[in-house]
Amino acid sequence: MENKTGKYLKYAIGEIILVVIGILIALQINNWNEHRKQRASIEQSLLEVRNNMVNDTLKMSEVIKKLQEEVTIQKEVIDAIKNEIILDSTYNEKLGKCSLINGMPITQTGFNNLKELGLGNIKNQYLEAELINYYETLKKDFEIQQGYDQSSFREYWIPYLKDNFKDYSYRNYAIPKNYKALSRDSEFLVLLKVNMETREGTLRSSNNLQTSSKNLISLIDEELKLGK
Repeated sequence: MENKTGKYLKYAIGEIILVVIGILIALQINNWNEHRKQRASIEQSLLEVRNNMVNDTLKMSEVIKKLQEEVTIQKEVIDAIKNEIILDSTYNEKLGKCSLINGMPITQTGFNNLKELGLGNIKNQYLEAELINYYETLKKDFEIQQGYDQSSFREYWIPYLKDNFKDYSYRNYAIPKNYKALSRDSEFLVLLKVNMETREGTLRSSNNLQTSSKNLISLIDEELKLGK
């Protein structure tokens, strides 16, 4: 009787051990599946970030090109006035490019998805830090600079254009009421200088975003390769 009881106990213990092992294996498989799904979601969001940046980089290249042109033109007009050159109709197109707003929205749908999934789930901590810097520091700086440009245009340029120019076509030309008076107007010179400073600030923040985005695209490519 005792031998039978012992056999039953050994059998029962063996069954329990097998059940426990089965549960542990099932949990491990479940955890592995969850990790795999999470990793797939992270990679999909990183790919979306990459696509956002590629598209924004192409647009930013155009913004930078226009900003560089504007800064060059404004320096030329400022130098002319400083050298007491009387502006004439040959400056109409240049004057039309002294009062512009150049900017663009930065797309961050992919980054928002990454934040929901948890940025800490990105394997590369340097990539994580650079993404945060791009979207939460450089992007905000760029938006602030755009705000300065828009505020300057609304509060200073529009009123001045209405009072001192007889014709104006955005980005094309600006025709003064009196070229000589405009050339000697200290308010106009100050307005040009302030505007050039804001443009240079926007240009710097645009270049910072552009440089960072190109670096991030390479980092994301490396991260996606590691996940395969």
